[in-house]
Amino acid sequence: MSAAYEDDTRDRQSLRDLDGVRVAVEELPAKLAAKGVSRDRLHKAVESQLRRAGITVLNAGEFPVGDPYLDVRITASKESGEFIAYSIEVSFVQIVFLRRNPAATFNRAQTWKALGAVDLVRPARLSESIGENLSRQIDQFVQAYLSANPK
Repeated sequence: MSAAYEDDTRDRQSLRDLDGVRVAVEELPAKLAAKGVSRDRLHKAVESQLRRAGITVLNAGEFPVGDPYLDVRITASKESGEFIAYSIEVSFVQIVFLRRNPAATFNRAQTWKALGAVDLVRPARLSESIGENLSRQIDQFVQAYLSANPK
């Protein structure tokens, strides 16, 4: 994570007073699975990192107010020469209401987003590199969450 990264204070406030957070790792491109990147392993790593930070992790069947979840999306290019490019986006999503019309509800509105990661690596380092970059983005979320929810 860049030391210069600073999310918007208003975005951080959307993380205040949550009952917990679910984790959703989007379906991975088949080329990542073929290179040893496991959706299940990434999901467990994110949940573990959140728990270590003291953030309550909710199960897939739990839907607290706002149905909040951390969304992880990873895309990858075709292998080109000796390299493969990938990107990781981590965002926080929840149900929101329009102030001007509270009756209007919008599902899955992004209210916080990590500084994305794009990298170019050799296929042998792909899984390790994705794990490192994903961990940095989860650290950004943890910092924002803890700043909005001081103990």
